[in-house]
Amino acid sequence: MSWQKIFAVVRREYIERIRTKAFWIGTLIIPFLFVGLIFIQVAIARKSGGERKLAVVDLTGRMYQPLANDLARREREGLPGAKKTDQPESHDPDADRPGRRTIHWVLENRPVVGDIDKTKETLRKEVVEKKINGYLVLDPKSLEKDQVEYYSGTVSEFAAMNQLEAALNYIRLRDKIVAHGLPSEVGNELEKRIDLRAFKVTESGTSEEKGAGIIAALVFFFLMYTTFFMYGAQVMRGVIEEKSNRIVEIVIASVRPVELMLGKIIGIGLVGLTQYLAWSFVAMNLSLPGIASTLGGGDMVPKIPLSLLGYFVLFFIFGYFMYASIYTAVAAPFNSDQEAQQLAMIPVIMIVSSIAVYPAVLNNPSGGLAVFFSLLPFTAPLMMFLRTSLGQVPAWQVILSLALLAGTTVALAWFAGKIYRVGILMYGKKPTIPEILRWVRYNTDKPAVRPAKEPT
Repeated sequence: MSWQKIFAVVRREYIERIRTKAFWIGTLIIPFLFVGLIFIQVAIARKSGGERKLAVVDLTGRMYQPLANDLARREREGLPGAKKTDQPESHDPDADRPGRRTIHWVLENRPVVGDIDKTKETLRKEVVEKKINGYLVLDPKSLEKDQVEYYSGTVSEFAAMNQLEAALNYIRLRDKIVAHGLPSEVGNELEKRIDLRAFKVTESGTSEEKGAGIIAALVFFFLMYTTFFMYGAQVMRGVIEEKSNRIVEIVIASVRPVELMLGKIIGIGLVGLTQYLAWSFVAMNLSLPGIASTLGGGDMVPKIPLSLLGYFVLFFIFGYFMYASIYTAVAAPFNSDQEAQQLAMIPVIMIVSSIAVYPAVLNNPSGGLAVFFSLLPFTAPLMMFLRTSLGQVPAWQVILSLALLAGTTVALAWFAGKIYRVGILMYGKKPTIPEILRWVRYNTDKPAVRPAKEPT
């Protein structure tokens, strides 16, 4: 192979793609969209959770006012920067954290009109007509079974439901304490919870692990996952397009098929790395003081360590070359995207399989399942990257994963090269899978027709 010719193909593929408007729009716009998404999320977190109008049918005759007081207390203590009032001390460890979403409750004490069923029907119509968001029935018989009925137009408002449930549990606890002859303030002490601070242990020491760091790792994980689809499909479309336009017949007059294939894969891969470098620069600078203060402090902005970026680039390169080789082998025998779709499901299933097991890896990065899929070549780029971003991975596992991944990539590149050099010049009838596999045994270095014998 001539690396000079391969470099010429790389240069052509790279320049041809970075000159397009789509490349620059994606490279420049996506970081701004990412930063804008962070601003929106922080703004939503700072805002109140909205207003909820709740009708309360208190059949006990004694829970409505304590419920209204406790919900009001939670709202006051949940506001960013709010000072403590003379109300009982909060038992919620998240109460003083900036950006915590709070809900403004507007409670109405509704009496029973006629019977309870008729009252429920009246309140149901008010919910349908959007006069109230919901209604709560405090029935002594249900409370004895530790149950309360809550009716609403939607049951997906988990923040509101959790806050309402916490207030009811707190009131019930205080009632039980008073019933046993203890001061009601004891409820504040009993309801206090431990705030668990997680520290990540590394060879260089320990550091407190924030949720933003895990979110950053998952963002890079799904970015790599999406890229394998995006740039693998670009390789496949590029091969099919050049073949259908007969451009490849002109190109291989001066470049061998394998050189053309490697140049195309490397060129498109460099386009992806160029975009990643631009996006990573923006991500690393999100921790600048000015931006951090605008977003609400360092805890609100994920810190991107260099080790995370290093592993990301490393596993992206290996994973990209492996899947690009598969997409090339899939595209070479066919003349259109429709013909290649059936075999294109092979790399798709391989990539999607990583998503199927990533929750188990996220919950136990050192478990047997996580180790297996981080060593399996087809899932190693995503799984091993995720493990290295979540905790300390033994060096031998990282080295073995890279070795297996490199070996598989070389084997697939060789296999794709065998198919590519025959398939790019095959037109007409769509080949079958057995025919494609026979191409691997072809020796194109030998002449196709034997020269005629010289006359004697």
